[in-house]
Amino acid sequence: MVGQIGPLVQVGRRRTALALHVLGGATGGALIGIVLGFGGLLLRAALGDTLDAVFAFAVPAALVYAALVDVGLLPVAPVTAERQTPGSWPCSLGHYPGIFGWGFDLGLGITTRIPYQSLLVLPLAALLSGSLPKAVAITTVYGASRALAVVAAISAGGDDFPAACNAIQTRVMSLKALVGVAALALAVMIVIF
Repeated sequence: MVGQIGPLVQVGRRRTALALHVLGGATGGALIGIVLGFGGLLLRAALGDTLDAVFAFAVPAALVYAALVDVGLLPVAPVTAERQTPGSWPCSLGHYPGIFGWGFDLGLGITTRIPYQSLLVLPLAALLSGSLPKAVAITTVYGASRALAVVAAISAGGDDFPAACNAIQTRVMSLKALVGVAALALAVMIVIF
């Protein structure tokens, strides 16, 4: 994404393009949160307070499993979509709508390639929260954060976008391990609190 959006940011107003990308990410996250939140409300209606116990067991268990995959201690094939966000959107939708669309697609979280298995727990947590506001908060923060990661990489890389992509690629395994450790810490916090 950095290699595609970076050069486009140079074509127009940089801050506008990056802001639209983050807005798209937050909007995509909010939309999937609304869908998962309504599903959670249906679960809450069916299970009542039992849903809280299901959340307290299922989310930490899923975090531990995903963390073990991310850290490399559980050698299984990762669960991910093979679809990438289409690079043609700025041409077909227009410059700024395409950049917004890229953020939106990333913000949905489940429609594109998933870099870390721990991220798959977020939709589960949103669904099992049984609360529309909590689900929207979980997924909106994720969507905005994923789009902000692209913005941070573009901003840190200056105008050398291939170098920024290479830097990200060389750190993929250490980033996966870091995400896995964070997922384990979050699982412990959920169980304790």
